[in-house]
Amino acid sequence: MKKVTFVILTALIAFFVGNVSAQSNAFPKGKIGVNAGFGFGNNTWGNGFMPTFNLAGDYAIKDVINDGGSISLGAFFGIGGNKSENNFRLGVRGALHYTFVDKLDTYGGIAMGLKHSKGKVNDSSNGYGSLLAGWDDDDEGGKETHFTFIPIFAGARYMFTDQFGAFSEVAISKFAYFQIGLSVMF
Repeated sequence: MKKVTFVILTALIAFFVGNVSAQSNAFPKGKIGVNAGFGFGNNTWGNGFMPTFNLAGDYAIKDVINDGGSISLGAFFGIGGNKSENNFRLGVRGALHYTFVDKLDTYGGIAMGLKHSKGKVNDSSNGYGSLLAGWDDDDEGGKETHFTFIPIFAGARYMFTDQFGAFSEVAISKFAYFQIGLSVMF
């Protein structure tokens, strides 16, 4: 199902990029965008539910696609958990941004980072397939760190003013499938 959703999303993006004339770039080279919000829909933890808190920053490094788009590099941080486990994610991300409508920055990309869990850890690979083996202190109640967090994401950021807006993102990730929150741009 995830592969079908990804293929449909990719096809729609390709269709719109090919058939829409560029608006003014909502995220031009040199801009910094910071998103802060909450994530929902994770299935990593089976013993309860707590929304994740997420913080991400992007820096537009290059204008592309007739100045209607840009490429960004950035970083992210997320924290979440339940009654038996806490974990955080920290890493880097890259994205392709394109402006279909004025003030609306649409983007898609990939991230890579570190996942650290503390508490009763149920699944050492966390369903991602480890790139590197984690460091396990104790499978039953210790802590573990993995370099396995590789989500693919797509999102939109609507700017109400030049500096303030709102965002939402969807991701193929067990950390949070859907995020929503506020954005600032410098």
